[in-house]
Amino acid sequence: MTKQPSTNNLEKIKGDFRLFTYVLWKHLNLPDPTPVQYDIAQFLQDGPKRSMISAFRGVGKSWLTSAYVVWILLNDPDKKIMVVSASKDRADAFSVFCKRIIAELDICQHLMPGPDQRSSNLSFDVGPARADHSPSVKSTGISGQLTGSRADILIADDVEVANNSDTQGARDKLSESVREFDAILKPLDTSRIIYLGTPQNEDSLYNKLPERGYEIRVWPAEMPEEVNIPKYRDTLSPFISKLGLKEGEPTDPQRFDAEDLMERKASYGRAGYQLQFMLN
Repeated sequence: MTKQPSTNNLEKIKGDFRLFTYVLWKHLNLPDPTPVQYDIAQFLQDGPKRSMISAFRGVGKSWLTSAYVVWILLNDPDKKIMVVSASKDRADAFSVFCKRIIAELDICQHLMPGPDQRSSNLSFDVGPARADHSPSVKSTGISGQLTGSRADILIADDVEVANNSDTQGARDKLSESVREFDAILKPLDTSRIIYLGTPQNEDSLYNKLPERGYEIRVWPAEMPEEVNIPKYRDTLSPFISKLGLKEGEPTDPQRFDAEDLMERKASYGRAGYQLQFMLN
């Protein structure tokens, strides 16, 4: 159990998602969040209405975003959040982790569903929420039932994977499915769609998101070679650009140091490493 913060500290935690992340990581007995994780947390809190987080495998973007969902509900229990993934199992795992945070973290336990509320791991209400057709948190697969749902925040967590984007027909079908997101989103200034993912091929759905009004923010595992930086266009996180690293130096050495990244290059192969860790 975590120590209950003072009222003043609780207000600070509610006002800064990075502080909430720190408190949660301590509760989970994880190392302190890294500078890259804090930068992602800042983008989650302050990013635009339509955004995408593209970060190297293992940085913890899904964990961070699960924490962000709970932080949003801590601030406003009437928010409605929908999580969509390529598979329902992955979306469900996201939702289950959110519910576990609520159950375990002292400052969130008042958000546990009441006896007359929805309390499934996959579709649940939070205690202070007013009665509504939509649950506080709902998870579904991209090929599941999307129509009829409403959300303040829609999290698209790895909606593109190898087996739903390996042919042009599959990519076209996926592209049409994600268009439904705008029908799900409530027409409010505070509503958001947040993608999390890694491009699976050169013709990735994610590469077309800027044409649909999305801001993409990229965190590669190491400083890109100067010749490759133009390929990121304006998507490279300003935080990465300001680190002052040499080409090939790790951007988040607390997660993966140079030796670890070298082993992953050998394991994934050059093309796989460029996709999964350099987001190139």
